Amino acid sequence: MERPDITLCLPLTRELKIGNNWRRKLNPQKLLAIIDELNAALEDRENEIRGKLSRSPSAHAAQAEPIGRRLLFVDDEPNIRMTLPAVLQSHGFDVRSAASVAEALAEVKTHKFDVLLSDLNIDQENDGFTIVHAAREANPKCVTILLTGYPAFESAVQAIHDEVDDYVIKPAEIESLVSIMERKLLARRSSS
Repeated sequence: MERPDITLCLPLTRELKIGNNWRRKLNPQKLLAIIDELNAALEDRENEIRGKLSRSPSAHAAQAEPIGRRLLFVDDEPNIRMTLPAVLQSHGFDVRSAASVAEALAEVKTHKFDVLLSDLNIDQENDGFTIVHAAREANPKCVTILLTGYPAFESAVQAIHDEVDDYVIKPAEIESLVSIMERKLLARRSSS
C-alpha cells in the first residue's frame, strides 16, 4: 500500500516550532484548521487516484460489484454505542458493535469488515490505533476511520503515519460521516 505524502505536513508544522522546541498544545481552532487541511489534501489525492482509475478498463467492471458495507463500530460510551449503529444500519451498513479493545479484537478475528469506525480513546489513550492495525492486518482494504472528542495534533499526525482513512471530530454529522465512508469504500474498491 502506498504511504501518504507526509511532506504536505511540513508547511503546517514549521509554524509550531519555537526556538529548538516544538509546542505541545495548539489552539483548538488552529488544530481543527490543520485537520481540515490534511483531510482536504487526502481527499484531493484520493480524487486524483480515482480519476486515473476511472480511465482504466477494469474500473468499469468494478462498478458493477456492490460495495461491501460490513462495519465494526467501537466506542466505550453506551449512549453512542446504542444509537449510532441503528442510524448506520438505516443507511445500509451491516453493523457490529464493540465496547472495548478486547471485544473489537475478537470481532476482527472472527469477522471480515469493510469499515472500521472506532473511537480513538477507548480503554486507554490512543488505543483505537491498536484496532486499526488489527483490522488492516485482517483485511488490508478495510476503510479505517477514527472518531475523537479530544483532537490532538500528535494523534492526527499518528493517524496519517498509520494510514488511517479519516480522523473525525465528535460530535460528527451523520450524513457527513456516511458520505466519508461511502466515498472511501468506493475509492478502495476502485483501486483493486
